[in-house]
Amino acid sequence: MTLFKTSVLNGLAVLTRVFTALVLNKVLAIYVGPTGYGLIGQFQNLISMVTSLASGAIGTGVTKYTAEYADAAVPRRLMWQTAFRMGIVGALVMGVVLVMARGPLAQWLLHDAEQASVFIWLAFSLVLMILNGLMLAVLNGLKAIRAYVLANIAGSVIGAGVSVALVLSYGLYGALVALCVSQAVTCLVTASLFRRHCELRWAELLGGFDPSHARKLTGFALMAITSALVVPGGQLLVRGELGHLIGWHDTGLWQALHKISDLHLMLLTSTLTVYFLPRFSELPAGAALRAEVARAFRFVVPVVLLTSTLMYLLRGFLVRTLLTDDFLQLTDAMAVQVLGDCLKVCAWVAGFTLISHAKVRLFIIIEVVFTALFVGSTLIGAHLGGLIGTAAGYAVTYAVCLITNLVLFHRLTRASESVPLVTAGERA
Repeated sequence: MTLFKTSVLNGLAVLTRVFTALVLNKVLAIYVGPTGYGLIGQFQNLISMVTSLASGAIGTGVTKYTAEYADAAVPRRLMWQTAFRMGIVGALVMGVVLVMARGPLAQWLLHDAEQASVFIWLAFSLVLMILNGLMLAVLNGLKAIRAYVLANIAGSVIGAGVSVALVLSYGLYGALVALCVSQAVTCLVTASLFRRHCELRWAELLGGFDPSHARKLTGFALMAITSALVVPGGQLLVRGELGHLIGWHDTGLWQALHKISDLHLMLLTSTLTVYFLPRFSELPAGAALRAEVARAFRFVVPVVLLTSTLMYLLRGFLVRTLLTDDFLQLTDAMAVQVLGDCLKVCAWVAGFTLISHAKVRLFIIIEVVFTALFVGSTLIGAHLGGLIGTAAGYAVTYAVCLITNLVLFHRLTRASESVPLVTAGERA
């Protein structure tokens, strides 16, 4: 499928996700306020870390090898079986840990031991969350974009419906429970779409394990687990320190500012994942990859400059519409924040080549170093300039990240031209 068609179809899913997120954000802004917004951010980061640990964070590897083994049915089947077995076992183990540690986790993360039962909801939802993610990764690798898009649209609509109902009924507690169960509910829709594109029966899919494929997936697991632990862990640290430094009200403003950035960049980052990750994985690290990355930049840069300009010009309207007047203070930091958004997307384009070509050690070092830079620059910025200072720290982080990723990408593609290429079929 072409980049244009992929972008259009993926755009439908993203527009649905954005619309449902806007509705949900408005409801959260009204019913939980800035302080509750900060606590929800803490719990979202924990869920990201838990699901990645439970699954081994192998979704990216599943997408890569599904695309790479397009003409090799037996290795692909063994890889799927191995991935699903790893995901289910990991989810069960992590679920037990969550149930046993629910009290201390609630006190540490949510500052309220009475919220401990939300971790039980998370534990029992974990298997379905993991399976949903793995099925989406397979659909992406198969380039079954229509099914992938439909699954994401259904997930957005169902998730938003469940979340709004729970928030209206139970406030902050309902919002926390919704974060656990919404993805689990959408697993049923994803499963029906997945079954049409996967040639294996459920019993076959869940029944095998191959150590060689487990080792291959482990390389991606190390990269993804690093991202899933280091990045949210850095955000947890920042949010906790900001709570002491500028107060939980302003910390909620910081969380809302980054949530707006996430919504802003959703179309571009989703297209990178859906189209460019499988595409980069198919190409050898040479002239063909350079040409595809240049194509990605020609798509990304004009779009992100346009959307960033619109975000800044409409900042007051957007905050009033998406949130409430209580959040208007964050418009002061919007100019610097959208600059950071532009730099972040461009850094991701080059960075995806490291993921797609399994540069495990480099990727892990980059994630750790730049998360540390993000934490340090954000906290220094908050100390010097409050909310605007945190946005400046965000922009500085991704400016340095972009330069670094471009240098590494240049070395990757130039060095490979002197090495004999091995085809996907030979690797299989």
